[in-house]
Amino acid sequence: MPSEFSANASALGYFYQIRYALLLLIRAGRKIPGIELSIENLDDIVFEEKGTPVQLIQTKHHVKSTASLSDSSTEIWKTLRIWSTATLQGEISLDDTILSLVTTGRAIDGSAASLLRPDKNQGRNEDSALAMLRNVAHSSTSTTNKPAYTVFLELKEEQQTALIRKINILDSSPNILDVREQLINELTYSARPEHLESIFERLEGWWVNAVVKHLIPNSSVKISQRALMDKIIDLQEQFHLDNLPIDFPSPINVEESKIGEDQRIFVEQIRLIMLSEPRIRTATSDYYRAFEQRSKWIREELLFVDELEAYERRLIDEWIRRFDIMMEDMSGDREEERKQREGKSLFNWVDTQANINIRHRCTEPYVMRGSYHILANDLRVGWHVDFIKRLQHLIGVASGNA
Repeated sequence: MPSEFSANASALGYFYQIRYALLLLIRAGRKIPGIELSIENLDDIVFEEKGTPVQLIQTKHHVKSTASLSDSSTEIWKTLRIWSTATLQGEISLDDTILSLVTTGRAIDGSAASLLRPDKNQGRNEDSALAMLRNVAHSSTSTTNKPAYTVFLELKEEQQTALIRKINILDSSPNILDVREQLINELTYSARPEHLESIFERLEGWWVNAVVKHLIPNSSVKISQRALMDKIIDLQEQFHLDNLPIDFPSPINVEESKIGEDQRIFVEQIRLIMLSEPRIRTATSDYYRAFEQRSKWIREELLFVDELEAYERRLIDEWIRRFDIMMEDMSGDREEERKQREGKSLFNWVDTQANINIRHRCTEPYVMRGSYHILANDLRVGWHVDFIKRLQHLIGVASGNA
């Protein structure tokens, strides 16, 4: 069990902030195309229009859903401290900025927080809320909240009034798992129902990466609604019936010493035709990317085994045609140098010319190249004319070590 010093709750809070920001940007973009978002700038989440803050949002995630917000709640006063400071320093204009506290906790009935819910039908009363908060700031002896009380009271009375009128308390908000479900619902019209989970997984992965780039010190990277919509459209395209999503677009570096015995045969195939070490590394990258990609497609039921088998038959058929031509041209030739040269030519066709796509619009080259290496690893295709004779013994060795 997590100890009292566990960082679990804090980590969940950060993930909640990032995930909730994604949900907000999707929704805000429908009303204000081109809006931009920043995280951990003036506030947890800030919406900007043409570089001007228009909404500051604090997010608070509680592991226990029973967390409550009283007039002296640290959660309330930490938030007020941030907004009061931004007001005093002229970083925001209260005339043009909305201030929101999104929390999974619940405001105690009759508390100042309960009176600042955005819906007037829920009893919103800004004047009463302000009076309660002023009273706490003047009378409370809390040392934890003292810095917040001090900065709040530094505001002029008219600034305090303007501040409170801009605040919306969104208590009992969805928790981190509920936000996930809401995001999936937002994507309902982006793809067929069976693909929603896969699209969400990829969208959130892209989003986290975008947030990381944004948070790097001195980064000028903005998180824009336009970039988010472009990504969603791109994912829609990838999940069409004639396409598949690409999850490993960048080459990977795999040390040959880390390659298992059962996955070394395709490397030995390449060594038979005397390719350079850089090309072996590139082939190894293609092999592993294709292996992981195909496995992921099958796990997510985006690609079925019979479709993959049909694709491999197409690859083998095209290879057979070219291999037979090579064999015919070399009939009776026993010169090893020529065997290597012709095998290299066949390999080069796969590496630079072949264009056999698993689906019409899934054109990422590593899928085909890596699939050929997977077949080569099983000795179902090869490059050297004598590849079976020279490497057949490795099948037994690999099986024995599996």
